[in-house]
Amino acid sequence: MSEEGIVPHELDAFSGDGKTRAVGEKPQVAPGHEAEHPFAVQYQGPWETQSDGTCMAVRKHARALSRAGIPVLLQSFGKFLINEQGFPEPAILSRLDDDVREKYGPLTMTEAAVLTPRIKHMVVRGAQALRQAIVPRYLNETVEADPMKLLERRAGVYQSTIAYTVWERDRIQPSIATQLKRCAECWVPCEQNAEMLRSCGVENVCVVPHPYDPDDPICKAVGRRPMQTRRFYTIGRWVPRKEQNLLIGAFLRAFKPSDDVKLTIKHNGNKWEGYLAPRESVGQWLEDAAVRSNGWSWETLPGKLELIEGRVPQDQILKLHFMNNIYVAASHGEAFCLPAFDAKCAGNALVHVAYGGTDAFHDEHRDVKVPYYMGPVDKSYKWEDDAQWASFDLEALTQALREAKAPEAYTLTPQFRQRFHESSVGALMAERIVSLASPAVVEYFKSQMNRMRGS
Repeated sequence: MSEEGIVPHELDAFSGDGKTRAVGEKPQVAPGHEAEHPFAVQYQGPWETQSDGTCMAVRKHARALSRAGIPVLLQSFGKFLINEQGFPEPAILSRLDDDVREKYGPLTMTEAAVLTPRIKHMVVRGAQALRQAIVPRYLNETVEADPMKLLERRAGVYQSTIAYTVWERDRIQPSIATQLKRCAECWVPCEQNAEMLRSCGVENVCVVPHPYDPDDPICKAVGRRPMQTRRFYTIGRWVPRKEQNLLIGAFLRAFKPSDDVKLTIKHNGNKWEGYLAPRESVGQWLEDAAVRSNGWSWETLPGKLELIEGRVPQDQILKLHFMNNIYVAASHGEAFCLPAFDAKCAGNALVHVAYGGTDAFHDEHRDVKVPYYMGPVDKSYKWEDDAQWASFDLEALTQALREAKAPEAYTLTPQFRQRFHESSVGALMAERIVSLASPAVVEYFKSQMNRMRGS
């Protein structure tokens, strides 16, 4: 998940028929048709774009919770997706990718009389955006004769809200922390995020990692025949946080054209002000004395360094995980890093800066950590003035690439399977929801969970 993700917008609809319901109210979802469930969880976040990391996380969490037995209504904030050209367009169900529509479309049809609690899964742009995502518009626009009653209603909304947020730095604004403290609970994907929120005064924090479905195509890569060639790869937006520029330099310094190695960088969004574009980055590194002494030039690069630009179909992303064997997450901060997580689901090795999510799922015996120290965040992100993230030296990344070994077998550790399996994450989410809900809601959710276990 990335803080460069989709900006949430306010949505008025909080139930299957587009109306907000109070506990105990029994609406008619359609003429003569009562709601299927008295209670359901609203899981709200951008989910429609196939390849967007935030959308993928929202979809997978919503389905994991549903498969645990909790009725879930999946909704977006803005009802738009990012098309193959990188532009937003209306997220009409029929236009979604077939896999997305078939797997997750049914969750958008859930009928419930009452939606509680409400999970807001989002990239937080600021305190105001967070507040708008949590508090329904009508509670901000209503002129209430009794101000205290309005405040109580708003407080009730916060206390029925779980905020799932992601962070790639070491601090947040006090105004954001104030909003999060008002929520029933705050979920984050990794321990670093949890520690950061607690250091900012947010105590109601729970780590809920991203799940994997063992039936996903990515898991079929486990068990494939190993190869001795070290094929490094990385996937993500070309931005300072991902630090592909430094990765190229480290690779060209670590190896020579005669070495049995290759680096593939799948990237998009290549126009970040003040950050070298891909071809500019390569050209600059080819002027580096250490790189030249290794024998690198424009003529020796083909077959050793491949830059894949733009959005590609999901089957091409899967192919990257199948055809390569060492993922590189040279990021200054990762809330989780879904491409690296997918690489581990494929049984691949990992080179990573262990600040954030990758530290949760790396293999201590096979993967290589890049030593880091805390340094200032790139000012172009316009985060907190004193915010810091993981900084690392070129030589540290260069040495880590040299140390990385091609896997002798593509496997998942038992610990990985246990912690990140969809059923484990779904059970954790259900447990947290049951601990927060009212007795009537708990009774119904538990009956549904027991029914799921018995089916």
